[in-house]
Parts: sequence; structure tokens; C-alpha cells
Amino acid sequence: MSRFSFAAGRMAMLPLAAALLLAAPLSAQGPTQPNDVEYTAKIKEYLTDARISTELVDHLPASSTVPTPLKFLGRIVGTPGELTYAKDIHRYLAAVAASTPRAKYWNIGKTEEGRDMVVLAIADSATLAQLDRYKGMLKELTDPRRTTEARAQEILGTAKPIYWLTSGMHSPERGGPEMLMELAYRMVVEDTPFIREIRNNVITFITPVIEVDGREKMVDTYYYNKKYGADGNLPLMYWGKYVQHDNNRDGMGQYLELTKHTTRTFLEWTPTVLHDLHEAQTYLYSSTGSGPYNEAVDPITVDEWWVLAKNDVMEMTKRGVPGVWTYGFYDGWTPNYMFFIAHTHNAIGRFYEVQSYGPDNYVQRTGNTTTSREWFRPNPPLPTINWGPRANVNIQQSGVLFSLSRMAKDRRLFLENYWLKNKRAVERGKTGPISGWVIPAGQHAAANAAEAVNDLRTQGLEFNVATAPFKAGHVQVQTGDWIVRGDQPYRTIADMYFSLQNFAVSNPSPYDDTGWTFPLMRNMTILPVGDAALLAGPMAPVTADVRAAGGITGKGNVVAIAASRDNALVSFRFKLAKVPMRAADAAFDAGGKHFEAGTFLIPNANRAQLDAVLKPLGLAAVALPAMPKVAMHDLDLPRIGYIHSWTRTQDEGWVRAAFDHYGVPYDYFGEPMARAGNLRAKYDVIVYPHGGSGVGQAVAADGKPVPYRATKEFPSLGYPDSSSDIRGGLGADGMKALYEFVREGGTLITEGSTAPLFATSGLLPAVKVEQGIALFARGTILRGVLADRKSPLTYGYEHGEVPVYFNSSPILNVGNLPPVALVDGPAGSPGRGGSITPMAFPLVLSGWDPDKTGLSYGALPPKAEAPADAPAAGRGAGGRGAGGGPGGPGGRGGVGGAAALSGIAVDSSATARVVLAFPAKADQMLLSGTLQNGELLANRAQLVDASIGKGHLVMFAIRPFWRWQTQGTYSLGFNALLHWNDLGVGR
Repeated sequence: MSRFSFAAGRMAMLPLAAALLLAAPLSAQGPTQPNDVEYTAKIKEYLTDARISTELVDHLPASSTVPTPLKFLGRIVGTPGELTYAKDIHRYLAAVAASTPRAKYWNIGKTEEGRDMVVLAIADSATLAQLDRYKGMLKELTDPRRTTEARAQEILGTAKPIYWLTSGMHSPERGGPEMLMELAYRMVVEDTPFIREIRNNVITFITPVIEVDGREKMVDTYYYNKKYGADGNLPLMYWGKYVQHDNNRDGMGQYLELTKHTTRTFLEWTPTVLHDLHEAQTYLYSSTGSGPYNEAVDPITVDEWWVLAKNDVMEMTKRGVPGVWTYGFYDGWTPNYMFFIAHTHNAIGRFYEVQSYGPDNYVQRTGNTTTSREWFRPNPPLPTINWGPRANVNIQQSGVLFSLSRMAKDRRLFLENYWLKNKRAVERGKTGPISGWVIPAGQHAAANAAEAVNDLRTQGLEFNVATAPFKAGHVQVQTGDWIVRGDQPYRTIADMYFSLQNFAVSNPSPYDDTGWTFPLMRNMTILPVGDAALLAGPMAPVTADVRAAGGITGKGNVVAIAASRDNALVSFRFKLAKVPMRAADAAFDAGGKHFEAGTFLIPNANRAQLDAVLKPLGLAAVALPAMPKVAMHDLDLPRIGYIHSWTRTQDEGWVRAAFDHYGVPYDYFGEPMARAGNLRAKYDVIVYPHGGSGVGQAVAADGKPVPYRATKEFPSLGYPDSSSDIRGGLGADGMKALYEFVREGGTLITEGSTAPLFATSGLLPAVKVEQGIALFARGTILRGVLADRKSPLTYGYEHGEVPVYFNSSPILNVGNLPPVALVDGPAGSPGRGGSITPMAFPLVLSGWDPDKTGLSYGALPPKAEAPADAPAAGRGAGGRGAGGGPGGPGGRGGVGGAAALSGIAVDSSATARVVLAFPAKADQMLLSGTLQNGELLANRAQLVDASIGKGHLVMFAIRPFWRWQTQGTYSLGFNALLHWNDLGVGR
């Protein structure tokens, strides 16, 4: 054969070789292992589109010892029209662990309703037999203060990463818990080189259901509607005891049991990856985010996000699976997600968003913005596809297996990265700009500060306590002050939480809050120290929960407890409900001390009884020889009613959590019950939080009642509230009942969406509700100005300003303020700026310095060598965005002053007292987060006390009980409870 003919022959063979290559499996599976014939046949039967499959999941290997889901449950994973309760998923995983040395199963905690959260660990049998040894290796890599570089390198050759898979957090997202049963079986039974490599090199943790209470309610709801839906569809009103979707926004506050158990397990095992499975995108999104990325996340972690996500996209795209992509969803900014627990501890947090499980088959039709081919989705979703639960199982199980495979192949790389990130964190404390933080123990709200320390300790942040006074940098540390050393691996928590946020408006639209600065949200003093001398100061480790100094000092039979913003004050009052107490209407001096308005006064005090409550709460009190000569009012405890919507229980649950935590009793009922009226006979205070339906959702039309009750058939329903009929909302009758409740002397507390209800219903002409169409204030921390410091709502607030959380609306105009006209700006609007470097143009923060020290929060004194004309530290610099900006002229339209509801005689003498307001100038508003066109908020009310008839309407435009983060404004709400019938004091 001539050279020419040989070359031509080679060229002729190329198409055939390529075709053969594409026809062959991309992952060699080794010697044939018998499959479970029945299970494998059903996989193929239930798959709605053959393109949503890979060689990893198109079969199930057989086992004579480990039960398949089909054998255990009577059906395969991905069976249309069927869902599995968490209790049965747990039983199945326990059965898997009992049948093989390759799996180990245990409980990690109880939910609020008493159900188990679990972990199944999977690895080769030799690894699981030494699981504690491998745990110890990861612990050593976590702490460079105790592990030498030589020892770390030795460990890196032997240690194995833990890859923790979690799912079932969002209860309507049904597929992950189902898929993880099949994955667990496959991981312990399959004996291909692909799976063996994972088993031998990675320890896989599986927690199939994070929100266990919600899973049981969801499955009950599905089967209820399947059986009785023709009579009226039952919504999934409750997931956990307190919140719905926000259970994945508790990563900072960590109030929910599911978050606490996840954190505690993370601290015990120090996983390398925490991978949370969700359902909200088409068809499989592997997380990286579109930015901006949280500035405290180590750059190595950012690169790891992309390595793992692009690995998923590449491997699935190689196999022709459409719709696997990254980047174009979520941002990566806010640290309140559960998977950010990994990032605060220098590990890798990831999540998937998968096309919905169903479980009923359906046709998925997708628009152009999702099907276009973009750089981040080279093989995009299809315009139309037949989808079902088996497609959901196939696509996410394949993705997870490719991720586990990458972790197995590069285990040393990822563990070395983890070691390096921990080293870098420790080194930042020694050589970086911030050596640590000091929390003064004697600050104004000392009990709140102690509670904050304890909350942070449970997340793994180490604290020390000063054993003697010393000075570090500009900070004078006192004995008893708490110190966060900067030379600890988990200083990342402090970096992430304590920093100021500056979210440039030309960024893509934020996915969640833009500001979360911990000391601002909690209104507490935390002092950053830029002097390494702090690390050499006299201190001792904090090894148990701390408590502010509490109890009674002095002599006398009158006890005074100073107003302080401590949330424990409301606990104290309700714990001693039968003890008569009063509150001072004004400031006074007694016993050589000064006391502000709002001070609790207890005559004829039983010192032992009070001390027994004060000390555990960390509340200090002073005994006085006699009652001071000051005007005062009785602290009458109210009968509290608490109204919730049956359509949205998400946000009200955070208010309920605060009440439960601090011991505030209440009757909890749905909006339809308010329509019955006669509320004043039952209650003194009614709380109606954000999410209420107001007048818009009227009484249900004719039809059968839709009950929400626990039955033998559906035992998980009917909690935390139940009803014989959930249809309808507050409606006009309910609004009238609330108005009469206030007129007759009750106090109605509203916040967020419920705050403007009276105004928009024409029942409060003194307040107008404005539409800030051009306002951009997404989940941000702004300055609140105490407009009326004599109001009992402000008792305990020592400064004329307070940081508040505000999220775009409502905007309350009291006093008929003139509308604001915006100056023309360049075209564009927040979230669509088009800039590829938006963080190069930060906003200007206004600075928080309520004590007038000359140094705003977050700033360090300038170094001695800094030039005299250097800009002051602690202020953001630069313009207001690149490529985007205000959307031209605008203003606001008032919707207040509407015609009153028929049948109500509006009280023309009603007045509105502005207690808390936005600053007069926009450049004094932003403390942390974002803000554009803040002029629209100028002098608008944040907190209003409206007097209507004999009662009061308390209107919070801010969100005082936002998630478990705004403890600094809880006291505003608690003051409304404690002084409910004396809110007119100081007028």
C-alpha cells in the first residue's frame, strides 16, 4: 500500500471510529455484574425521555443481601404518582446499613416536632471500620495551630474527604430524598471501577431529608389531595414549626433545629463538601452563581465551585444530556443559606437545582431565555420535553456521581486546598489588617451581647475572655470582655458576619438580602482591632455559655431594672406575671444612679424571688429604699392574639419564634376566625405579621370546607394550627373586626405587608402609602432616626438612631410630606447594568458611630505612616455603578387615602405619631447593603403609633423580627406588648 493510499484509508476510517466511540459507554464499567432485572426494566419503563439518562443510572445491580427500594418499599425510586415519607426513607437507609459493612447509620438530632434527622455514611468496609480515625485526620487538617506542615503532608496521603449530601430542605422539592435511597443502594452494591474508586477514596454522607417535619406534611398533603382534591385543594401551609422556604435562610441566625443539627454535625466531622439538593431550575443547575461573590469566601473555594460545576456540565454534556448548566442563577453573596455553613468553616458548599420530581409525569415547556445557547449552558434545555420523576432521579443522581468521582480522583488536591484555607485564615489574624474583635461585656444591652456570644460559639467561633485590662490598638479591653482572636481557622465566620456589605447597584439583581452585618442587626458593640498585640493580651478560653452579670445590688424594698433593649426584659415580665410592676414615664435619679424612661419598678419586692429570675437572664437590678418620685404606669400584661394567614405562614413564623424563645404567650389562629368579631372581649393585643392577606382575600365562595386537621389517615396535618375550613382570608369583615378592636381599646401590631392595611382601606387618613417604583433597597440595613424619644416604643434605646432592616416597602407618608422628584440619570436600572466589573464602583456607606467617637463601625485608625490627606477609613468610595444607574426621572404615587370600607364609621380624630423615621438625606441612610434613590424614603416613617378611638395601631414599615437576625429591633416590638395600654405616654 502506497503512503497516499494508507493515509486515505486512515481518513476513511475516522468517521467509523467516531461513531463507534459515541456508541460505547463513556465510563468503562469493568466485568459485568448481574442487574436486578425487574428494577432495571422499570427504570426504562418510567423514564419519559431517553436523553435524560447515563450509563451510571440506566440499570440497578442485583444483590442477595442488600434490599433494593423495590423490595423494601414495593416500588422503584421514580415511580410516577408515589412519594415516600421520611420515616420510611430512614427505615430503608437503616436496612441498607444493617445489611452491609459498607454503610453506617445514625441519628444526628430531633426536629421541633420530635422526628429524627439522620446520616448514612458510605465507604469501603475498611474505611468504615476506622471511621473515627479518618474523622481525626480531617480534624487535624482543620487546625494549623496544632498540626505541623510535616504532619499535614503525611495526613494528605492517607486522609479521605467527606462529601455530605443533603436534601429535602424545601418540602415541595420532592425528588432528592427519593433519589438518595437509590444512590445509597448503588454506592454499596455496585462493583464497577467507577463506583469502587468513589468508595475507596471518599466517605459519602447522606442526609436524605433536612426538613423532616415538612416532608411528612408534604406527603400527607399530596395523598390528601389525590384522594379528596376534588372537594378543594389543600395547600402545603406549614413545613416546619416556624417557617417554610426560609429554613434555608437560617445559616446565620441558626434558630431552627435543622440548622443546629447540621452545624453540630459539620463541626464534629468537618466535611470537605456540603452539597444540598434542590428543585427550582430546568433541568439541572450546578451552583456557581452569577456574582457578586461573598467577599469573605476564600478565592480557592470560588475556584472549587467552578471546577466541580464545570465537571458536572462537561460529563453530562459529553453524554448528550441536555439542560445541564451553571452560572446563571443565584448570586453567591448572602451567607444565610444552609450550605454556607461549609464556607464559614473553610470547606466547599454546593447545591443543585433540578427540574421538579412531580411525582406525576408532565410536559415541561420552556421559554427562550432558558433554551438559548449561552456560554454557561452549551447544551441548553429543550423547548418541550416529557418529564417525570424518573428523569429527575436520573439527571441528579448522574450529576452527583460525577461530582463524587471528581472528588475521588482529586482527593489530595481538595484536602490540600482545605488545609491551605485553614492556614490562610489563621495567618490573617497574625499579619492581616484585623487581628481580632472585642465585645465589651458591660455594653448597654449586656444580656443581648452575651446571647450573641453564645449563638456564635455554637457555630464554632472561638471566644476568649480578658482576665485583666489591657490596650490593643485603639481599644481598651476591660476584664471580662469577650475576645474573638483573629488567628483561628474559623475566623471566617467573623469576617463574613462582622463586615460591612457594599452591594453596587450595577450588579445583577440580588438573590436575597444585600446587607447582614451582625453587630448592626443586633445593635451591639463589636470592636475590630488592627493590632497584633491583642493576641498577646491576658485572656482565657471561653469553654461554656456566657451570661451577663445579673441579680440585685443595693438595699431596699423597691427594685429598679434599667431600660436597656435587652430582650430578656420581656421574658422577665412574663415569668413573673403575678408580680405587680410599673414603668417610669421619664428619666429619674435614685440611689446615686441615673435611670432612663422605661425603667421597671417593683415595689415591695421579694428579693429572692426576683433574683432567681434575674440572674439566669443576665439582667442587673438595683434595690432602692423607696419608690422614686416620677410619673409611672402599670406594666399590665396583655392577653395576646396572633393572626396568621392560611396562604403564607413563611414570615410570621419568625415573629412566633421570637415570642416562643423569650416566653411571650399568645393565642394563635387563622384569619377566618378574626371575621367573627368581638375580638376585644378576648384580647388586649393582636399581632398581625407580614404575609397577611388583608381585605384582598375575601370569604370563600360556595363549596365544601377544606379542613386542615390531623387524622388517622393523615397524622402530620393540623400543626402548628388546625381548622375545619381554611378557605378565605381576612376579608372586609375581618378588617372591620380589627378596626373595632382598636377603637374599643385594643392594640394592633402590624409589620411589613400588614402595616399599611388600615391606610389603604381608607381607615387611617393621616397615613398615606407611597409606591417607590424607582427605589432599590433590597434587604438592606439603613439608619432609623428616633423621631419621638418619649414614646414607650423606644424605651431602652440609648441613642437617637438605630440600625434597621428594610426591604423595599411599605413606604409610609405621615404628615402629608410632598412627593419626591428624582433627578434624571443614565438609562438602566439595578440588576441590568451590563458591567462586568460592578464591584469596582461601590456605594458610599453613611457610617455608624452612635457614640460619636469619630470612628465609624468597621474602620480602623489610620496607620501612623499614612499621609495626612488620606481618605478616612470606614467609608465606601467611588461612584454609584458602571453601566447602570437610576432609571431616569421618577417619583411616587400615593395609594393611601382610599375610600373607607363600607359599614365602618372612620374615626376622624385618629392621629399618627411617627416614632422612628428615615433620615432627611439619602446619603445618611445606608449602613450596610445597597440603596438607590434613597431620596424616596426621606423623612418617611419606619414606625408609627396611630391612636384610633381608645386604642392603638402600631405600624412597622421595617421588619423588626426579620429571620433570627434583627435582635437589635426586637425590643421595639416587645415594648409594644409591655406598654400596650400606655403607648400615649409622652405625647
